Amino acid sequence: MTPVSRPKPVRWIVALLATVLVVVTGVGLAMLATGSRTPAALGPTFLPPDTVAYLESRLDLPGDQRENLVSFMGRFPGFADPAAFDLKVNDTLDRLTREASQDRYTYTGDIKPWFEGEFALGVTEVPEMSSGPDGLGASRESIPPFVGALSVADRAALDAFLARLRADAPGATFTESSHGSATIVTYQPESGPEQAFSYAVTDESLLFALTPEHLVAALEVRSGAQPSLAGSAIFQERIASLPPERLGAVYLTLSVYRTLVEAGSSELDGTTSEILSEALEQLPEAVAGSLRVEDDRMVLDMLVSAGVDTPLSPSRSTSLAARMSSTSAVYSETRDVGEGISKVVEGLVTSLGAPPAQLEQVEAFLGVPVEDFLLWMEDAAVSVAVDGDQLTVGLAATVTDATVAAQRVERLTTAIRAASAFGEVPFSIEEEDIAGSLVTTIAAKSDPSSPLPDDLPFEPSLSYGIHDDIFYLGLGDFVSGAMQRSESDSLAGNADYATALEAAGGATNSGVAYVDLAALRGFMEALIPDEGRAEYDRDVKPYLEAFDRFIMSGTVTEGDMSLRALLYVE
Repeated sequence: MTPVSRPKPVRWIVALLATVLVVVTGVGLAMLATGSRTPAALGPTFLPPDTVAYLESRLDLPGDQRENLVSFMGRFPGFADPAAFDLKVNDTLDRLTREASQDRYTYTGDIKPWFEGEFALGVTEVPEMSSGPDGLGASRESIPPFVGALSVADRAALDAFLARLRADAPGATFTESSHGSATIVTYQPESGPEQAFSYAVTDESLLFALTPEHLVAALEVRSGAQPSLAGSAIFQERIASLPPERLGAVYLTLSVYRTLVEAGSSELDGTTSEILSEALEQLPEAVAGSLRVEDDRMVLDMLVSAGVDTPLSPSRSTSLAARMSSTSAVYSETRDVGEGISKVVEGLVTSLGAPPAQLEQVEAFLGVPVEDFLLWMEDAAVSVAVDGDQLTVGLAATVTDATVAAQRVERLTTAIRAASAFGEVPFSIEEEDIAGSLVTTIAAKSDPSSPLPDDLPFEPSLSYGIHDDIFYLGLGDFVSGAMQRSESDSLAGNADYATALEAAGGATNSGVAYVDLAALRGFMEALIPDEGRAEYDRDVKPYLEAFDRFIMSGTVTEGDMSLRALLYVE
């Protein structure tokens, strides 16, 4: 009889620990707790004030987060009954834990009894990157120093769990050392020191890191002997604007990465190095963010602390959404587009090194340097509207000087007409008056030898024109529709968009991105081939149907940018 091969203990122990980390980081499973608790007690109390990255996950669902999460998840298949919520989540976590431990452990029996629901992880410094022994990946030495913590509800239950893990790893080495009242345990599997890690248990937390030295430092901070990130005035200032009742939070000090990247770019050529250096100078100083759930939406809030050279878009309101169709499935609004395009073109001209003679000819025709040609554009919005199986795509932009804008647009028309004069071209040019403004349309001609497809999802023509100090450019009848549209029949008058915009911060902002997920889903479903329809309707559609719309908006106040993103379900 051939003996059954069983995996080495270290393999499933590592898999089990990985599963625990997946669970506690809340990736898709931030609903494991069975009750609400007060706002965070653990937080970054074990991390030094110069910590460069911090992540927390509040799986204990503080405040209203449990009630809201149950309501949010109730829109998805299998979660309609609130009473069955905990049972379904626990069943899922039990299955994952059993699979990772070869049926030796369960979440509800072995992890839940001691885990209180808070997970925190901090990167205390950023090391220089180096290749592994095979030259293909990062070595252990290149992994940034980190310390993680899990909140403990029952110290005795945790001690029993760790004792079982040690007993189930007979080939591993466990080395113990003391620091104050805590015992630091370093685990080294049979496979070697490259997979070793250390942990320490207190009454409030299970701390873990790659080395015991990192745990010593964390215990010093946790005891109050050394200052903590939680007590840092800068950290408190940046995190204070975020909702305290949340599923999780993140904090990044980006300025420290500048030196790291600059050190690694020493071998780049002069132009590339200069571009990279300029980009690094524009990095924000820090970013803080939080994730929470509010009944029918998931909310991400972020605060970006700008550096000296960080570009920030001004906050203001426009009427551009009132020019777009109410059926716009994708909408994006951006500030100071002309200036942005100018900087990009200037950088391209510099990096590509266009021949001076050719550049002079182009600029002589345009009448201005190439990078200045579109400076008259201020705020711009792009829309993709869905009407059955047809798309209407267009751009609308406010202009800073109507006279200059008209002159530049006329130069474009002249250039197109000049190109068409050199011979037979596959397009026609027409001009017409719409709402008192001149609109130019370039329509594709169908060549009998290679005709255009009959099932194009858009009309093969491009129109542009200026009306009431707004420049329009779009496919099909976008321009004529936008110039004559009433606000009540526009995206601005769409209740779904209007309520989402208000929840994201309001009409005065530094930019907006909006997606009607339900409308896009309907359009994409029409493209599914017949042979895949049944599988999609059975396995995919029931889950996608819950997603309704998404919006993200930003505002700038006193040099900082606040961003809010909302994902709605229905």
